[in-house]
Amino acid sequence: MPSESSPEALHRLQAENEDLKQRFDALTKELKTSRSQFRKNLAEKIHLDTYLTGILENLGSGAITVDINGRITLLNQTASTVLGHAAADVLGCPCETVLGEQAAHLRLTLEKGRDFQNQEKILTDARGRNIPVRFSTTCLHTDTGEVLGAVETFEDLSRLQELAEQASRVNTLTALGEMSAIIAHEIRNPLGGIGGFAGLLERDLDVDDPRRRLVKKIIEGIGGLNKMVSSLLNYTRPLQLNVRSIDVVEIVEDCLGFFEIDAGSRIDEIEIERRYGADVLPCKADPEQIQQIVLNLLHNAVQAMPGGGSLKIDLADLDAHQDERANFNKPCVSLTISDTGIGMSEEVQSKLFMPFFTTKEGGNGLGLATSKKVIEAHGGGIAVESTEGKGAAFTIFIPK
Repeated sequence: MPSESSPEALHRLQAENEDLKQRFDALTKELKTSRSQFRKNLAEKIHLDTYLTGILENLGSGAITVDINGRITLLNQTASTVLGHAAADVLGCPCETVLGEQAAHLRLTLEKGRDFQNQEKILTDARGRNIPVRFSTTCLHTDTGEVLGAVETFEDLSRLQELAEQASRVNTLTALGEMSAIIAHEIRNPLGGIGGFAGLLERDLDVDDPRRRLVKKIIEGIGGLNKMVSSLLNYTRPLQLNVRSIDVVEIVEDCLGFFEIDAGSRIDEIEIERRYGADVLPCKADPEQIQQIVLNLLHNAVQAMPGGGSLKIDLADLDAHQDERANFNKPCVSLTISDTGIGMSEEVQSKLFMPFFTTKEGGNGLGLATSKKVIEAHGGGIAVESTEGKGAAFTIFIPK
């Protein structure tokens, strides 16, 4: 029997070594191929994750994704803006942090696999405001069906509801305009007769006759009714704007001059503070209409401060402005008139621009409604911020 050192044994060992070397080289090559494929797959996964995250981030709808424990893994920009939470502050937090009790739908989807499609609910943002939304939820799975988490997308319905309310108001105003024309005709004719006879009575009565005072009250009442009818007609008629280049600073200063004269002795009770962003703020508008709005807001502010207070006028040039209160995105001039008066409740603020709604004794409720109509005819917006007992601030946005 040949020994281990024989040529045959040495040849066998060399063959085995060569076979082992070839197998090692094959395994090394296969490992390199697998590593290259793994790197490629990892790069594709990272690219896909980045791509999908980019889609979610740039959706016009809000999107919230959670892991299997219901902790937030993504809050896109729209959701952050609508709900008032910065994504960096809530990542890793339970979904209830941003959704509150309304997180129940997302939890149910995550735990029971039940999807919700195109349903509506009310969310509450970080400032406590209620936001109507239409939402959908669904689970997130791996290729093998393992649950990774869930996602909820939602659409803010606030603007749609506001547009629906505006459309309803337009329809109401159309009917109101037709009705007001009839009312004006039916009321003014007899009012003219009553006023004429009252004038004859006043003329025939002696100056010292106590009945003369009663006749004067009749004439004053007729004047009030005529003014109401005129205001109603003016509000319901289509606006005819005389738009030209104006300087808003100049308009406001003229209004303050008139206001100080009209306020009389009360002007001593009011501290006026001017805060202008520039000496000249040009835009295109109807100067008479804007002047009427500014005067109306100034008088409203003073009436809201029966014991005196502070009146601030802020003017700013906003070249690239987007303000959720005004619902438009245009270069504009903003004018804010704020007071330290009695303020308003949320209920009053919600009705403030409705025709004939007023909290002032003797008011007709058309001043702010007309102001809103005029500003919107300019393509701008008007907004109010107020807290009971802490004053109010009205802001008008006039596109440049």
